[in-house]
Formats: sequence, C-alpha cells, structure tokens
Amino acid sequence: MIRLLIVLLFIPQFIFAEIPNTKRDSLKLLIKSSSEAIKCDVFYQLGEDYITDYPDSAFYCAEQILVTSNFFPDSVYVVKANYLKGKASYRSSDFHNAIRYLEKAISYCSINQDKDRADCYHVLGNSFIEFENYKFALSSYFTSLSIRNKLGNNLLIAASLNNIGNVYFQMEEYFKALEYYNQSLALKEIEGNLQGVAIMLSNIGNVYHKLNDSSQALASYFKALEIIEPEEDIVWKPILLENIGQLYLDRGDINKCLVYYHRALLESEMKGDKISIASVKSSLAIAHLKNNDYDVSLGLFEEALQNAKVIGVVRIESDCCYYMSELYEKKNNLEKSLYYFKQYDKIRSKIYNENNSKEIAEIQAKFQLDKIDSENEVLKQRNTIQKLEIDKQKTANILFVCLGVLILSLVIYSMYINRIRKKHNLVLTEKSKIISDKNTNLTSLNATKDKFLSIVAHDLKNPFNAVLGFTDLLIDRYDELEDSMRKEYIEIVHRSARHGSLLLDTLLTWSRSQMGVMEYNPIVFSANQIIKEEMEGLEEKALAKSISIDFIENDNVLVCADSDMIRTVVRNLGNNSIKFTEESGRVIFSIKVEAGKAIISVEDNGVGIRPEDKAKLFNLDSNYSRPGTSNEKGTGLGLILCKDFVEKNGGTIAVESQEGIGSKFCFSLALHSLATEKKSSTLERVEEDCIA
Repeated sequence: MIRLLIVLLFIPQFIFAEIPNTKRDSLKLLIKSSSEAIKCDVFYQLGEDYITDYPDSAFYCAEQILVTSNFFPDSVYVVKANYLKGKASYRSSDFHNAIRYLEKAISYCSINQDKDRADCYHVLGNSFIEFENYKFALSSYFTSLSIRNKLGNNLLIAASLNNIGNVYFQMEEYFKALEYYNQSLALKEIEGNLQGVAIMLSNIGNVYHKLNDSSQALASYFKALEIIEPEEDIVWKPILLENIGQLYLDRGDINKCLVYYHRALLESEMKGDKISIASVKSSLAIAHLKNNDYDVSLGLFEEALQNAKVIGVVRIESDCCYYMSELYEKKNNLEKSLYYFKQYDKIRSKIYNENNSKEIAEIQAKFQLDKIDSENEVLKQRNTIQKLEIDKQKTANILFVCLGVLILSLVIYSMYINRIRKKHNLVLTEKSKIISDKNTNLTSLNATKDKFLSIVAHDLKNPFNAVLGFTDLLIDRYDELEDSMRKEYIEIVHRSARHGSLLLDTLLTWSRSQMGVMEYNPIVFSANQIIKEEMEGLEEKALAKSISIDFIENDNVLVCADSDMIRTVVRNLGNNSIKFTEESGRVIFSIKVEAGKAIISVEDNGVGIRPEDKAKLFNLDSNYSRPGTSNEKGTGLGLILCKDFVEKNGGTIAVESQEGIGSKFCFSLALHSLATEKKSSTLERVEEDCIA
C-alpha cells in the first residue's frame, strides 16, 4: 500500500492586518457603548481575530452576533454568524458541524451578498476535503471561483484556483493540478503577495515530487522556505518542512529526512497545531519504521494515533493503523498486526459510508423532484387539452352566429375552420401519443417497483427472522445455555446480519441503476490492475474454503469503461465462483484480446449450472438464487447487475457451464490504445481559506 497523507491547512488571509491585543481590548470596550448594528460588526471582527488561535472564542462571538441581531431584521448578520461558526468548527476539526453551519449561511445569503456566498463555498470545499469527498469539494470551489471572477479580486480568485488544484492533486490528476497552481501563482505574483507565492511554490513542489522530478520539487520547496523562513507566524511552515522530509525519505536519505521532520515537529508544537503535530509524528514513525527502528517508530505511532483520535482526523488514524499493522508484522506479532489492520479497514469503511450517505440522500431528493416534475407535466398537458376544447367550442359558437349572415361567408369561414381543426387534431394526436408513452413508461416502472418490493419482502425476511429468533432465545435462555451454544447462536445472528447487509447493498446498487441516476464515467485504465486488486479482496473468502485463485495475465491491456462498474462485475463473478466451488477447488481469472475487444473470464471447477437454469441467470422475473457449497446465501440480483453494468459499457456477458464440472463467465470491453497509467499520491497539500 502506498501511504497517502493529506494535511489540510486552514490559512486565513485578511485584507486588513491582524488586530493587535491592544486593539482587541479597545474593541471589547466599544461593544459596551455601541448600537446593536455596530456591536454585530465588532463581534465579527473579534471572531475573525480569534479564529486561528482561539476557535472557541470565535464561536462565542458568532453566538453573540445572533443574539444581538435579534433586535433588528437583517439576514446579513445571520450569514456572518453562521460563516464564523463554520470556520471555527473547521479549526476545531468538527467538520460535520462546519458543513452544517456553512450550508445554513449560504441559505441566508441575499442576491447582493456575492462575496459572503463565495467565502462560504470556499470553506465548505475545505470541509468536504477532510471527508475525501472530492466531487462536492470541486463543486464548492468552482462555485466560489465563478462568483469571485465576477467580483474581480485577484487574491480571492487565486485562493480558489489553488484549492481547485489541491483537489485535482488529491485525485492524482497532477497536470491539471499544476495548471491551476500556476494560474494562482501568477495572480499572487502580480499582487506582490509573498506568503501566497510561497504557498504556491510549495504546492508546485508537491506536483513535481509526484511526477518523480525530485530536483524541480526541491527547488520549489527551498524557494518557498526561503520566503517564509524569517517569518514566525506562518502556520503552514510545518507542512512545507514535512514535505521536504518526505522527499528525502523517498530518495532514501533518512538522515536529512529526520532533520526536516524534527524541524516540522518543533514548529507544530510551537504553534499548538494539533493536526500538524499528529501528522508529523506519523511521518516520523514511518521514517523510523523504514530505518528498522521499531521501538522508536511504535512510540511515535501510538502518540500520533492518540492525537488523531482526540481531534477526530480519521485520515491520520487510518495511516497509523495501517503502518502499525505492518510494524507488528515485521516484529512477528501477528495478533496485533491483524488487530490494527482490522482497525484500518474499519476506518476506511466508515469514510466510504459517510461519503455515500450524502450521495444517497441526493439521489432520493432528485427522485422526488423528478416525480413532481412529471406530475406537473401531466397537469400542463391536461390544461392544454381543456384549452383546445374551449377554443373549439368558441369556434362552433361563431359558426352558429355567422349562419344567419351570408351563405358565402359561411362557406369561406367553414373552410378556414377545417384547416384550424386539422391543426388542432394534429396537436391533440401528438399530445395523446406523449401521454400514452408516459403511461407505458410509468406502467413499466410500477412493474419493476412491484418486483423490487417482492424481492425485498421475501429475501430480507429470512435474515431478520433469524436475527430476531436467536436474539429472543439468547434473551430468554441466556443463563441456561452453555457457552458453546451461546457462541453458536451469536455466530448465526452475525451471519444473518451480514447476509442482510449484503442484500441491502446489492439492492441499493441495482435500484440506482434501474432509476438511471448512476453516473457513467468512462476512463482509460489497466484491466490487469483492476483484476489483481479485486482478487486481493477475494483472497479471504477463498482461503476460508482452501480455494486457490490464479490469474492468467495478458500484456498490459488498456480498456475504456467505467472502472467502478467493472470492479463490481469482477467482484460479483469472483464471489459467485468461490461460492459455488467445493473446498480445495480452483478459480481462474484470465484476459485475452479478440477482434478489437478485451475478453475477461472467470472460470471455476465448481458444481456447475443445470441447462434449464442458465436461462434464469440474467432474468429479474425468475429471481433465480440457490445456496453455495458451504450453504452461502445470495440475492439473485448479482448477475442481473453484472449484465446491466457490462451492457452500459458497450459489452456483452455470457456463460458456459456443465453440471458437476464447473462454470466459465466471460464479458467483453472496448480496447483503448492509450498506454499511460495513473500514479497514486503520497504528498501533503496546502489548503487556503478565503480572504475576509
């Protein structure tokens, strides 16, 4: 595993200089003798002054703004108070509340508060970065950049460009990151902002580091260090020193690496930056681990892990647990190695689930909006039809009136009415066809929904019945049961809950696909690499049944498809092969090129499939499912999902099987000639806050 360390540094840049303590005292005195509106402004200035060193005091100032602003209706101060709360929560590492307060501030922004809205989106992007939610971070930063471009403030624009570059850096799109960093650097040089220039040189050094250009990276780092070295209040100086240490570590120069890491730790402790202290200690521990100083490394890891838990930075917790697992493995303490690896996996799963929770809520909201829009469209069509009928009736009335005037006029007018009628009938026919098509679609959706609900009702009932039944037994007869029997019941409850969780996950993925809300994002990637990574995830299940997993590789085959969908297909087919293969069996992954396509196969020597069951595999109506060789349960949706994902990527899926001999599932993907692959990130980045 390549270590990914992200240090998000919150850097306030104010147009006015930092308020001295004497000025701060004067502002406190001013509060007692000022009007309510002036009090709000004074509290806001005090809060901005406190934000870096005393975020709790800044939060108190924000509360006072809300209390004071109750005396007069002005949403401007509600925006400022929630914005200040969001920044204070971010500085206190309370990123969930930071997002909540910033979104509330945005909701209160009026049309003439463009700067405040841009500032809120900017800090909101910083908060999403902490959860590795790069999609929402980019959306926030680009919204802020769009508003700031209209305002025309170069330093604000440069801050947004820098943080957009940071997101692309984290997404490993290094050339895009370099493009935005250079744009930000140019604007800061124009404005003569030396600290901002140093920030950009540091970030540009990170990019060159990732591109393995250590000479360019060191040159950028030392230029940045030369600018900020005389300054004492540079809160991100530990980050720069740590990045230099990381580069020397990558070059194998442990002594120079330790020198800069210790300098970074000293700077962090002087500034009281808890996030930076935990990050540097983690980096020092890794350096000592690579130098085989296990005892020193373990002590530093334990300190860093404890600090990370206190401040709630799950990224550092994840890194510490991963490398502590590696350390204990090298010390042959496999029990502790396994414990910390499980902690690492638990943290990564937590991060994944938190990111998905918001996307699921967004999907549900979009579904409701689409439903409302559909109903509105039907109402509009009915109104149009009613209007046409009224127009038709008016025309008929005119004909009756004209009947007694002139026969010639009646004939001429009748011809005109016939033409109008034809046009109206044509419109009515088209509208009727639209309504008919929509009714057909709604009927299909209702049928799919009914089938979906029947599967949920049927397949979820068994695991939950098992959980309820055995927990009732444990509650009623706990003291009567022997330890072995209690353990067996608990294992049954665990298996049932895990099966229910797997079923819900599969049903959710399938339903998102059926509703058409799952995004299709094709990229060029190595099919070999995807298969290897998914094979690693299957090793534990295979090992439990003593099943061997092999891979017959081809040359580096590049395909163009949605990598997340293809991972799901490979994972499902691999799980099925293990599920229906006896103990000591064999599963073989392979890839070959035929007729301009990549053919990926998963073959096993399991129980095979009966000829009459093959037609049921990819058919939702059949709801075909059977237990595995170790009585593993399934949902019946896995292969249907595989077929859907393969077809979305322009491929086909097929199966060959003989009962008692084994099965072979194959699917095809489009080849791509591009021979470049992405590299993963190992550097830290510097985040900027907006200029207040």
